[in-house]
Amino acid sequence: MLVWRDAMTIGHPEVDHARKHVIGRINDFERALGSQGPHTALGLFLTGLYEETSTAFGREEKVQRECSFPFAEPHHREHTELLEKIELLKEHYDELDARGNATPLLRDLADLAKEWITAHIVQSDLKLRPYWLNHNGIYLRGQR
Repeated sequence: MLVWRDAMTIGHPEVDHARKHVIGRINDFERALGSQGPHTALGLFLTGLYEETSTAFGREEKVQRECSFPFAEPHHREHTELLEKIELLKEHYDELDARGNATPLLRDLADLAKEWITAHIVQSDLKLRPYWLNHNGIYLRGQR
């Protein structure tokens, strides 16, 4: 199970809530995988994920523009790549027979989750924190 840590916060309540929700969805997927099997767990995880994530990324990019985040363009490209991967996983899931081999799809989903958490949420998203806090008059230690 993944655990949200306060050190992962950006400082924007809506953005942080969306990021916590991703971790919650991954944890729900793991529970469903153990109790309901791979096909059902994949369906529960992937249903609505693209739309929800697209909305959350749009909100995050709006926050980036508000605080003049200098890494907005590469960050937007990361968002686009993640959304493309989600869309591809959903397409593969839709093509999967209920009795089909879900192992390759589970492996792809595990890779996506790892990338999303470690590379995106923990590394890329956290770069936004000082810009958002500074934009709101909250200065980090050593900044003033």
